[in-house]
Parts: sequence; C-alpha cells; structure tokens
Amino acid sequence: MSRPPTVLVVDDDEGLRTLMSESLRAEGCTVATAASATAAREWLNRQAPDLMILDLKLPDGSGPELVASLQRARTAVPFVVVTGQGDEKVAVEVMKQGALDYVMKDTVLLERLPTVVKRALKTVAQEAALQTAQVEYRRLEREIVAISERERHSIGADLPDTLGQPLTAL
Repeated sequence: MSRPPTVLVVDDDEGLRTLMSESLRAEGCTVATAASATAAREWLNRQAPDLMILDLKLPDGSGPELVASLQRARTAVPFVVVTGQGDEKVAVEVMKQGALDYVMKDTVLLERLPTVVKRALKTVAQEAALQTAQVEYRRLEREIVAISERERHSIGADLPDTLGQPLTAL
C-alpha cells in the first residue's frame, strides 16, 4: 500500500489555512501547515512534501520569492499557488516559475482545491515516472554499447589470423 501524499499548506490566513487543510485531509492527504515563508523554509529543511499549496502574499515575503530561494538552493518543491489577487500577470509569472496550477481564493476554492491538488499530484507522479524511465533507458543504452563492444572483440579474437588480412582488404 502506498503512503498518502504529503501537502504543505503555506498561507498567513489561519482560518483559510485550516479549511484548506481539512479539505485535503478529507481527500486522504497528510497535511502540514506554515503561516509564513520562514516557517515554510524551516519545515522544508526537515522534510520534503509531495506538493506545496502557496499563498502569493506572506507576512515575511512573497510566494514567488520563497519559490525562487528554494530553486536557488536546489530544493525546489512542486507547488500550486492560491491567492486572493485576480492579477493575470502574477499568474503568468508564477507559472513561469514552475507552478503546476493557480487557484483563486473565492467562494468555490474549497470545492476546487482537492481536484486541483489531485491533478497536480498526478502531474508530479507522471514526471517522476518519466524521469525514472529516462534513467533506465540510458542505463540500457550503456549496457547495449558495452555488450556490442564485447561481442566485437570476441568475434575479432575468434577469427583465424589468416582471415584477418583478406577481410581487412575487402
């Protein structure tokens, strides 16, 4: 049996953070929370979630700043942005930073969030499977090259010396 996905909810609004957490727990997720970028960094230094739900505006910085610092530290985490802003320009910027999705804080947020999280987790799983397949492909490719080299040397060693010169001439 596989473990439930771990989601880190980073939002400074305690009530909304609690509601989002309860909504995700009801869907079978393990949920951790942080009220600030600093608290999120501290949690991320100890653990790695499968997904982070990130508010764009935090009391000690912005969501995009947190994502940028994680990317610089090479501890990037897949994330979905949740914001009360309706600014499409901000949405485009966070999508360029790697956000898997963008959800508005509105009256249907709690209904939409589980679907968005499931879709994001599916994307993360597909990317991980693709990466695993690519690693296996490269391993098999190296193995084929090594086998080809061994066979070539084996065939060369098995040929009588008297055939070597005529074959080379051909």
